[in-house]
Amino acid sequence: MSKGLAVIYDPHNLYQFVWYYCNHGKQKKWDALSLPNGGRGEYMHSFCEDTGIFEHVYRSDNDFSVMEAKKKCVIVAQMFVNCILGKQKDFCKKMLNQYVDLSEYDEIVVIADVGIISGACVVLGEEKEVVILEDGINDYSIRPRWIPKTKLFSTYMWQGFILARMGYCSPGWFAFDADRFCIKYCSQPDKMKYRKYKEMRQLYAEQGTDWKLFQEILRRMYPALENYDLDAADAVLFTRPLEDYVPETDKYQKKLEDYINKKYSNIILKKHPRECGKYEFSEKINVQEIDNAIPAEALLSYLKGKDILIVTPSAIIMYMKAYNLKCKIITFAGLYEDSLSSNSNYKPLTDNEVVEFGETFAQNFYEVINL
Repeated sequence: MSKGLAVIYDPHNLYQFVWYYCNHGKQKKWDALSLPNGGRGEYMHSFCEDTGIFEHVYRSDNDFSVMEAKKKCVIVAQMFVNCILGKQKDFCKKMLNQYVDLSEYDEIVVIADVGIISGACVVLGEEKEVVILEDGINDYSIRPRWIPKTKLFSTYMWQGFILARMGYCSPGWFAFDADRFCIKYCSQPDKMKYRKYKEMRQLYAEQGTDWKLFQEILRRMYPALENYDLDAADAVLFTRPLEDYVPETDKYQKKLEDYINKKYSNIILKKHPRECGKYEFSEKINVQEIDNAIPAEALLSYLKGKDILIVTPSAIIMYMKAYNLKCKIITFAGLYEDSLSSNSNYKPLTDNEVVEFGETFAQNFYEVINL
């Protein structure tokens, strides 16, 4: 029996892979490589084990994203030398073999091509079957080959541009030549603007999916869901780390807290996996905070009849129509302008872009609330 490797960073990532396993992957054995997601992903190691579908779960805290600057510089220098020599694949194999024995696998599943390790897997698409799942709304961007004029002073964009052109990975979501050898899964394939993949397939497709097995695995992974009184909640709040957009977030967080305090008495709080901040809601509000290890997708079937609040456009919006749910997209007056002057890695969408996003991915299943 052939064997595959799943590279797992976060709950969203693992949830998608479990679906992939139930749809397409039961025919082979699997291992998992659990890596930190911005320094906070180590806990996924135990959740991978709880699925019961992996023979071995390899864990490492030595991901590029959490290395000290000196080590990062050494690796980038090695990348540059191997690029000049035309040995990018050899370098990628050597790097990946520090975590697992690559020779054991004929298939690798990753969430995106933007990280150093995931990108190294994508580079091997000519030799192994490489599957790229759905990372989020950036999957639906145009993915340019050059840095847009509006982002010429972004160090993050320059990093992504250089790494993509050298042929290793694509932070910043630039066009990446190695994608053409990979299979891409997405929730709305017809809306994809960047289509340079070997093949594009439907994520969460009904046909061919063993849904009974899927639910069994989810129950093993997330028994804690039974500890929440989800029926009692008026609303669910899906957050986003506002630090992505601006260094000073207090005034925007206060607007959000005030809105919740005036409207609701019992809420479910689902914070973004990268978010570290604390919300200060009124003492009169009952707040049930969902464990960060539980992905937002796992909650959707429980949310009928509740207000669904999503802080800035998020990938979760793309699933509203499928679950017959309507969401409220929370935006903030002044956030876009403040972000432009902060040289942040990310920029929030403009008001018109928010509406365009909603019409593209959620049609009649959304409204916009500007605070």
